[in-house]
Amino acid sequence: MKRISSILVLLSVYIINFYANAAPGDAAIGLKAGTLGAGIEATFEVADRFNIRVGGNYFKLGTEVDVEGNDYDLDLKLNSYAALGDWFVTDAPFRVTAGLVLNNNNLNGEALPSNSYEIGDLIFTNAEVGNLNAEIDFKSLAPYLGIGWGNPLADDSDWTFFLDLGIIFAGKPSLDITSTGGALSDDPILLDSIAQVEQDFRDTDEINYLKFYPVISVGLNYRF
Repeated sequence: MKRISSILVLLSVYIINFYANAAPGDAAIGLKAGTLGAGIEATFEVADRFNIRVGGNYFKLGTEVDVEGNDYDLDLKLNSYAALGDWFVTDAPFRVTAGLVLNNNNLNGEALPSNSYEIGDLIFTNAEVGNLNAEIDFKSLAPYLGIGWGNPLADDSDWTFFLDLGIIFAGKPSLDITSTGGALSDDPILLDSIAQVEQDFRDTDEINYLKFYPVISVGLNYRF
């Protein structure tokens, strides 16, 4: 994972250097918004009808939800970085896009104070559980495939609107539940109940749709 992150960092440094030395019209920068949150990206041309894009996205939302009969203060965080290639099939702005996404999207929930917690098939008191946290994560590196409209490096205008439609193949998410500060936080009975809930989450087919994250984004590019 560290090696992959280092590669993306080096790629970003290379692109920054490219911008610094690019001729007019060789590069563009854009702002966008969509299902991955708000984002910024850089585009440069590497061959006829082929561009490379790198960028990042971020969004955060807090809310309260009920999970397994327990109320959680939930934080949704969308945080991703992408390295994408755009192939323009013809001279038109339509393109086919593929690449990799460093996927740091996750859900983090902290159980709200309660007299009791239902974990698996057992009931535990607040004193026994202490602080109860749950986190849903995805695999860190995921492929992306999609289509889009808009070529910021075309000769028509320095300002270009663009649209992306695609899928991140995020893989099946994992659930990690932790109990800290409770009388039974290290007790095998509570730990077994937590492990069973985590296993049930992995085994259920009800979350299969989360393996495919839809990407819809629109934005505006400016060509230098």
